[in-house]
Amino acid sequence: MTKDIVMRLRYLGVIPQAGHREYGFRVENKDREFRQVVVTIDNALFLKNHLMFQEAPDLCYQRVLMDVDNEPADAAAGGTSIVPITEIDIARYRDSHPTARLRQNRR
Repeated sequence: MTKDIVMRLRYLGVIPQAGHREYGFRVENKDREFRQVVVTIDNALFLKNHLMFQEAPDLCYQRVLMDVDNEPADAAAGGTSIVPITEIDIARYRDSHPTARLRQNRR
């Protein structure tokens, strides 16, 4: 699905869970059909990668944008998908966000 097909991408919030955090998003297309995406980050990744809780919503938002941009145009609406954040996602995020990279290099 390309970005021009998506009408809205809305951040719904964070829900701390045992061992990880969940970041919810609602993806709505031009036909007003929607689906939810839950992006998860293991607590260990926060510590290991010096990821601040304040960075996580934007990191997750950027990951959802990338996934939406790379999925087929006929991707089904409805339902909920779970997307785990990996160390590779964090590295890509920091490469594309210089201030995040600077914070990480100071540690």
